[in-house]
Amino acid sequence: MPPHFPDIDPIAWEHPADRAALDALRSVPGFDAVLRATLGRLQDAVALRSHLADASPAAEEAPHVHRTWQEVLGVLDAPDPVPLYVRDGDSINGYTFGVRRPHVMVTQAAIERLTVPQLRAILAHELGHVMSGHITYKTIIRALEATRWWLLPGGTNLVLTAPLLLALYAWDRKSELSADRAELLVVQDLDVSVRLLRLTHAPIIEQVQERYRRIAEVSRAGAQAIEALEQAFSKHPPLDERIAELEAWHTSDRYRAILAGDYPRRDPDALRPAAVEERLDTVRSGFEEQVAAARQAGARLRSQASSWLSDLGEAAGSQAGSLLERFRPGGGAGDEE
Repeated sequence: MPPHFPDIDPIAWEHPADRAALDALRSVPGFDAVLRATLGRLQDAVALRSHLADASPAAEEAPHVHRTWQEVLGVLDAPDPVPLYVRDGDSINGYTFGVRRPHVMVTQAAIERLTVPQLRAILAHELGHVMSGHITYKTIIRALEATRWWLLPGGTNLVLTAPLLLALYAWDRKSELSADRAELLVVQDLDVSVRLLRLTHAPIIEQVQERYRRIAEVSRAGAQAIEALEQAFSKHPPLDERIAELEAWHTSDRYRAILAGDYPRRDPDALRPAAVEERLDTVRSGFEEQVAAARQAGARLRSQASSWLSDLGEAAGSQAGSLLERFRPGGGAGDEE
């Protein structure tokens, strides 16, 4: 078993792009209102009934997985117990859900097809999300996707809400980098994490390729708009980027320091140390160009979508809405990772 990290603060594995993207998200006009409105409608009891209807506690369904989960909780010294459940599924997947009470789900396919180190890795990845406080925002994304409040017939509302959606998905992609880092702290084997990434990304790549083949069937203007939306609304960073980031983390001084026991520790009665906040300020300033580029891309996307809808008219707009629903990213392995 890897060494434990008593009282480790999630900031120890937080990727700078994760924090910067979250700051950018919070700065988007209307985000606070959407946050309050969405959380006001979400109730843990309702969410749990929905997710657990066809799931079983890991302690009952797969005791060996439950034991592995307890080991992972111990390595990162999780401050609160996090229930683990198993559900049927043909894809290798793990995900988190809940608003005030986080839960973790793993599919039967993951249990059957992954090695023990790989299973430990996928569980550690999800615990990284939980301890980093990602669950509220990820739950909001899933709730908005489920209600589809942002996509009215013709896609008109998409033009109005594009900045918020782009910011949500941009943060979601960066949050994966932090969870990848937490995962590697637990398994401490780069090959295991990289192999797991390749396993979970393969179905996603196939789905994207299929969507682009189907996009080619529509007009050039429609294909360009849908391709732009596909890229902007992706939930996962490109595979090559995630592998490169993991390799950089694995060889970093910060990673080695954590393994040696030198890391920020949780203090429930105090804010994060001033030195850490200063480091984050430096990181944020270095990320400003990327944030600005993302905002410019959002403006171009809104302009393109608006022009497209105007040219095609109401009928074509309705068809575009149908296509967006048809090609909307969402299914497959690792979708809620």
